[in-house]
Amino acid sequence: MAAEKGDPVKILFVTNARLCSGAEEHLIDLAHWLVAAGVDLSFAVRQQSVFAARLEHEKLPYTACFAEKGGAIASIRRLIAVITREQPDIISVNREHNIYPAWIAALCARPFMRYRPKLVMVFHTPTGRKYPILSRFDGILATSRFTAAAFVRANPHLQEKMTVIHYGTQLPPAPGPDKMDPDRQRNLLRQHGFPLIGMVGELWKNQEELIPITRHLVGTFPGLTVAIVGGEGEASFSLLRAQIVEAGLERHFLLVPRVPRSRIPDLFYDLDLSVSTHRNEGFGIVHIESLAAGTPVVAYHAGGLVEILERGGSVLVTGGVAEFSQTVASLLGDHVERQRLAREGREVVEAGFSLEVMGKRHLAYYHAISAGENHA
Repeated sequence: MAAEKGDPVKILFVTNARLCSGAEEHLIDLAHWLVAAGVDLSFAVRQQSVFAARLEHEKLPYTACFAEKGGAIASIRRLIAVITREQPDIISVNREHNIYPAWIAALCARPFMRYRPKLVMVFHTPTGRKYPILSRFDGILATSRFTAAAFVRANPHLQEKMTVIHYGTQLPPAPGPDKMDPDRQRNLLRQHGFPLIGMVGELWKNQEELIPITRHLVGTFPGLTVAIVGGEGEASFSLLRAQIVEAGLERHFLLVPRVPRSRIPDLFYDLDLSVSTHRNEGFGIVHIESLAAGTPVVAYHAGGLVEILERGGSVLVTGGVAEFSQTVASLLGDHVERQRLAREGREVVEAGFSLEVMGKRHLAYYHAISAGENHA
């Protein structure tokens, strides 16, 4: 029989992610916490992927199952072999593309299993697709109410299987009083001073809207620097850079390729404000990383990030470019309010979005699923 509550549980995480974005960073953090809690786990991942390389670096066990191009049958065959070898209690599927391959592989592996592994689908981003096959899964997880609602609208008959567990993050040391000094020495972006604002994330999240926002702001803050951090190298900024040059704002923008995870606290230490112009964020782990580092966030009142930022440490904007610009300008000009928001944001993460809070909720959920229950 499957693991009972309180007993060790064995989990196989399945994802064919090519890169290592927020969802994959979350899985790495969660995996380390679960291993420390006594969970036996492994990953089934994409061959020659950035994520596989990260798992290798993190010393987390994995098997490269999914082919970079084509080879669907071979990929499923490799996944069957992994499931048979690992004998997991839980198969946690973390990419929509892997729903059917994982279900087929689990079905084919069944004759070789001591007991049937429970299948869980995890949605990290909002989707409007219908997935009738998920009625055969044992549980569905979403990383925000926003993401869960998008799924349930398309699959209302599966609402009872849905559970929401927010991301969490490893808390860096609490920022010292120097963090709020506009003239402080920056740790990573050393050549830049106040005011320095930034947006961190993949380069498809509406970063181009920062161009008209910056045009509004430079009249009041002629020394403004806007850092856009993400992408896989300088070439990934080509379109965005061309738009910035066309607007005549190149001296105000700093385009920085993805930084190592270990430097994220330094990055947010450097920023006076963190901003987001994305309106369809599933959750946005960078926002809790920002708050944990004592950097207030300004974002639109839209998407899953609202569930974090409405708790404090941030300002949510209703409107467009003019309203967003006015909010940023107001905070840059009010050091006392930024300091208040910095303290508040750190408290928000400590209370509800720490790695410990997230890990305990996941462990309880997987034990419940293993015992045949639908909810944590």
